[in-house]
Amino acid sequence: AHSNFVFFFNDTATTEIYTEQIVGSVRCVQETATKALEIAQQYGAKIVGIHQHIGSNILDAEKYAQSIGNILSAAKEFPDLKFIDIGGGFGIPYKPNETRLNLEELGRKVSNTFEEFSSQQGREIELWVEPGRFLVAESGVLLATVTCIKSNPEYKYVGIDSGFNHLVRPTMYGCYHEIINTSNRDKSEANQEKVTIVGNICESGDVFARDRVLPKILEGDVLAIMHAGAYGFSMSSTYNLRPQTAEVLLTNSENRLIRKRQTFEDLLKDVVE
Repeated sequence: AHSNFVFFFNDTATTEIYTEQIVGSVRCVQETATKALEIAQQYGAKIVGIHQHIGSNILDAEKYAQSIGNILSAAKEFPDLKFIDIGGGFGIPYKPNETRLNLEELGRKVSNTFEEFSSQQGREIELWVEPGRFLVAESGVLLATVTCIKSNPEYKYVGIDSGFNHLVRPTMYGCYHEIINTSNRDKSEANQEKVTIVGNICESGDVFARDRVLPKILEGDVLAIMHAGAYGFSMSSTYNLRPQTAEVLLTNSENRLIRKRQTFEDLLKDVVE
């Protein structure tokens, strides 16, 4: 009996949007596919699926469509293919000036390309996608209270009662998250100031935003750190014995607690004396 396997590859040239490397990427994919087939035949295995990873937060439908062409060029080499997983990568605009991914345009390009491919193969092949971030990122907001403000001749620091244990993306990846001062929505120029938003973990990298221009902030203000629904709670931790946050679900102006705030006692309950 044959064992079934899925072939996985990274289309890194498209991920980095180096368009001059697209041709080289296609050649690399094809060479890798040929090698994978040789190994499968050597061990009597069947490759029934191929899976692509092109990176994260792609906002350009054309670049994404180009990457689909890369994986389909490799797919022609696999006679036992049942499905093609194009992965995720569907982006959301984290920064205010970013253009939202045109999902309708992308859908048309992918559908047309894939239908043509299936027709050429003379059989129906399943198309799989993994749109996780696209579905949940904008649904999550991390709320934090300003606990202290400190200034020196160069910077003004705003400390909050949260840290990278709650949202690690800015520290780990240098990612941008929009921050809104919910306690002061005055956006007039006279009311703006440049601040650095820092967390409560004793680490120099615990920074949510550097030199960000926001409406003036006071102790006790509540800041909303936007687009925290993806890679937020799922990547959070109790590092430095900091409890996890509560989670509140808002639906049609109603709110419901769906996860209790962790207590210090919760952190110790699994410790064996």
